[in-house]
Amino acid sequence: MEASRFGKLGLGGNSQGLSSRRNSVLVAVLSAVLAAVLIYLFVTHYKKNSAAPVVTAPPATVWVATHPILQGTPESQVAGLGYFKPTQVPAASVMPGAITDPTQVVGEVAESTIAAGQQVTIADFVKGSVLPSALEGAQRAVAFTLDNEHGLTTWLTVGNTVDVMLIKKSSSELVAQNVTVLENEAGLVVLKLTDKQALLLTGFTTKGSLWLSLRPAIKAKDSIRVYSQGA
Repeated sequence: MEASRFGKLGLGGNSQGLSSRRNSVLVAVLSAVLAAVLIYLFVTHYKKNSAAPVVTAPPATVWVATHPILQGTPESQVAGLGYFKPTQVPAASVMPGAITDPTQVVGEVAESTIAAGQQVTIADFVKGSVLPSALEGAQRAVAFTLDNEHGLTTWLTVGNTVDVMLIKKSSSELVAQNVTVLENEAGLVVLKLTDKQALLLTGFTTKGSLWLSLRPAIKAKDSIRVYSQGA
């Protein structure tokens, strides 16, 4: 009787121990699963919140033609007439080579006609002579070789206006007034003349020396008139 009782007690105790261990294992597994789920949720939430914000590029400033710019038009004339202006456009809409400053094409001419509303690019302008586009009708461009003393060549710039004097051995004569300087390259001064003035001034070079006098930029006045001034 006693042995049987002890045997039953031993079996019962072993069963309870196995059950307890199974419960412990189950709790551990559930805890591990729960921990994994929590870690996954945390990591997912962290990545979502720490993702780099989408950066939108700011608009860019380019120069856009406000009027059609004809082939051969110099940049100086385009700028003077206000034929292009700075305009902000989305960064993705900027044309390759679009100019951001007119100084990028200073001294150049339009290679082909640029339509109104079109972005102006570096490729739209090329190095070239601006002289033909600066003349019209009976106007002519004539070059004279001068120096600092005779032609103020150190100080003359494109767009200045001058009077032209003929200096002979014993006299001086005013032969042209209010003449525009088109170019000044190392003492080679190009003047905008009428066809009549061009004929007279080139003829005068055989009679004496030509001298230039610089006129005021604004409100220039004349106390004498030129007898040979061509219209």
